[in-house]
Amino acid sequence: MVLVYVCNACTHKLNTGDLLFVVSEQTDFEKSIVEVTKNEKQDFNFTHVGIINVTDTGIYIVEAVPEKGVIYTNINNYDSTTFVIGKLKPKYKKYADAAVKRACSHLGKGYDYAFDFENNLYYCSELVYDAFVFASKNPHFFETPNMTFKKEGKNEYLPFWVEYFDNQNIHIPEGKPGINPTGLSHSKQLRIKN
Repeated sequence: MVLVYVCNACTHKLNTGDLLFVVSEQTDFEKSIVEVTKNEKQDFNFTHVGIINVTDTGIYIVEAVPEKGVIYTNINNYDSTTFVIGKLKPKYKKYADAAVKRACSHLGKGYDYAFDFENNLYYCSELVYDAFVFASKNPHFFETPNMTFKKEGKNEYLPFWVEYFDNQNIHIPEGKPGINPTGLSHSKQLRIKN
């Protein structure tokens, strides 16, 4: 994988429809995402993902973030953040513009704290999933494995997730279909450059 730091010299390599995967474990939320989605076989475990839109006025990320919902962020706001780029394989590039347009149609919608595909709110990887499913007209464009909020190899929930869902007064959506940045990074439609 290539570790990319935002700079004027490297942004020319980006294309509309590329995915920006963020490596961060600064908050308890991010640490808890990694704990239940990590992959021991890779160098990085991702806590966030957004869709890149390259325009005449700059490079932007369409993303869903806690407390803000679906927003449009200038890539320069990612200064000193470590991220990796997932590029669409050639046969899937035809979906890029429609996917970005679809993601932008959700701007202003709230963040999906419940990780629920049915509530018209979006978490980061759900926004990416929705955009490419819409663009490709293929509900299985990306895999949606069953979610878990348990410690790896254990039959107990991480304390963070118990408190997280208790505070929302909803049941832990264990076993429901979902998608996460680390899992998404392994999709056959993407190429993570070496």
